[in-house]
Amino acid sequence: MRKRLLVSTGLLGAWLATGCESPPVPTDSDEPPAALPAPAAQDDEEASLSASNCNQLTPKAVTASGDDGNVAANTQDDNLGTRWSAQGQGVWLQMDLGSVQSLTGTTIAWHRGNERQNHFVLATSTDGATFTQAYAGDSALNASAQTTSFSARNARYVRITVNGNTVNDWNSIAETRACAAAAPPAPPSSSDSGPVLPRLPYLQSVKQTSAIVAFRTASSCTPTVRYGEGTSLTNTVSAGVAGTRHAVKLSDLTAGRTYGYVVSACGSTTGLRGFQTSTPSSATKVHFTAMGDFGTGGSFQKKVMAVMSTPAWRSELLLALGDNAYPDGTDAEFQAHLFTPMASLLREVPMFATPGNHEYVTNQAQPYLDNLYLPANNPAGTERYYSFDWGPVHFISLDSNCAVGLASADRCTLAAQKAWAESDLAANTRPWTVAFFHHPSWSSGEHGSQLTMRRQFGPLFEKYGVDLVLTGHDHDYERSKPMYGDNVASGSQRGIPYLVVGSGGATLRPFATSQPAWTALRDNQAYGFLDVTVDGGTLTARLITSSNTVRDTLTLKKTLAKSAARVASSADEAAAEEAHDTPPGPTDDRAEPRVLRPVQPADTLESVADPEEPLPQ
Repeated sequence: MRKRLLVSTGLLGAWLATGCESPPVPTDSDEPPAALPAPAAQDDEEASLSASNCNQLTPKAVTASGDDGNVAANTQDDNLGTRWSAQGQGVWLQMDLGSVQSLTGTTIAWHRGNERQNHFVLATSTDGATFTQAYAGDSALNASAQTTSFSARNARYVRITVNGNTVNDWNSIAETRACAAAAPPAPPSSSDSGPVLPRLPYLQSVKQTSAIVAFRTASSCTPTVRYGEGTSLTNTVSAGVAGTRHAVKLSDLTAGRTYGYVVSACGSTTGLRGFQTSTPSSATKVHFTAMGDFGTGGSFQKKVMAVMSTPAWRSELLLALGDNAYPDGTDAEFQAHLFTPMASLLREVPMFATPGNHEYVTNQAQPYLDNLYLPANNPAGTERYYSFDWGPVHFISLDSNCAVGLASADRCTLAAQKAWAESDLAANTRPWTVAFFHHPSWSSGEHGSQLTMRRQFGPLFEKYGVDLVLTGHDHDYERSKPMYGDNVASGSQRGIPYLVVGSGGATLRPFATSQPAWTALRDNQAYGFLDVTVDGGTLTARLITSSNTVRDTLTLKKTLAKSAARVASSADEAAAEEAHDTPPGPTDDRAEPRVLRPVQPADTLESVADPEEPLPQ
């Protein structure tokens, strides 16, 4: 207490010198007697500044409008026993941070703050000339450091203007610092850690406001998924039930935004991955890819995947056109021939599938239904056929196996599916419509055209303005001319191009006949996928080969009419989506394959796995 002792001795000497008269009382205790140190009110005079809710910044310089000998630099010496003092209204202390910083407040330890409240204003500036007020008010009756927060702003200078206090017009600050905006937390790691999950996460049924993250664990546990916009994973959801098969729904998302997610399960933590939610009808653009007959686990499939995963072709969603897991569509084949070779893509790009004849080999595609979590928005509540919207496009997925006799009546019927399809297409308000299924309506490949699909659904497609039909089954690529009925469209007829994209990985096959007149282009030499972009009134589809070349381009154009039916809000659209939510599917460990009654495929079982080859480096 050295300073107090000196002050007491000085006062005593002055008292004795006046002949034992009463010692003089200063008009303000902040003003020191001449040539004597000022009194200190705090006992912890050697303590440094400690403030809550403040990420402290040390200024490069500090100045003041004036002082009484207690200079501005004292507010930066980490000593609460020293201070800056000045008398009068409107005096100020200013901190120069040296460069523009992101600020959220200021912390101040007021001299004798426990005895009086100070009237002060905080203002900030980027150039030291023009200041913007950030706060005006009174300090609390507290000797400790007080943090005053304000809205985040960029500034180099912080000025504290003091207008006296509740006792007098002295202005004294022991310590002060500017408060920086909290540094954003480091984003989660992109690397997986812990035991490798037997099935890595894959995205399903991504909508405007929700998405499903599915995966498997080696042992039974109750996983959690953290998710949020970008890398800010502020939400956490639990699987809700212990098991080895998991499908976790992420809710309360916003349309057209990018979200990140991390799965924690049974000691494993997956690296950060991201995806985009679907966009509302007001969106004018969408980018999607499509391919069929790929699920071999072989090198050709992997080469196609390598190109599809590059930034140039990475899309918002993938349409799988059937024969997704050769040869029999068992659970083990889904793992080995779909989820393992395509793991990196499916973690970030949702796949919307249609079943092929090879999926129907095992229990009429039951493993397909068990492994995928697709929309079920038809009266039967089945995932075999469904529809969904993404931006300006309405997608309708049909199960052509119901039309060719591979499905028993208790699974699906042609009549029920056709009735639903007409109702669905009639209700569509999106400007573009894409239909996809497995067996082709038009094909000159090894299997040829599936006439039941053409005759039963072609008239519906024409009636309700379907723009593009995508199929697989034949292991080649073929694009028809615009077709109407059983012929090439002519005159005023609005024709539809039918595409076979069965070149995703299974062995390419020869064409059965010479190129027919209705074929615009066909190819059985290159593996590849279809890349489709919609931008306003233009749809562009390109065949991208496994050597990353463009083999074919189709461009469709239309004049978009804004109908009153399309002014529904994004919230209304999202609510309609969620009203037909995806059924939960299996979420616990079950023995597979569940073969109850094997059904032979429509074509001869073929050798689909080509020899392993190293991927291009």
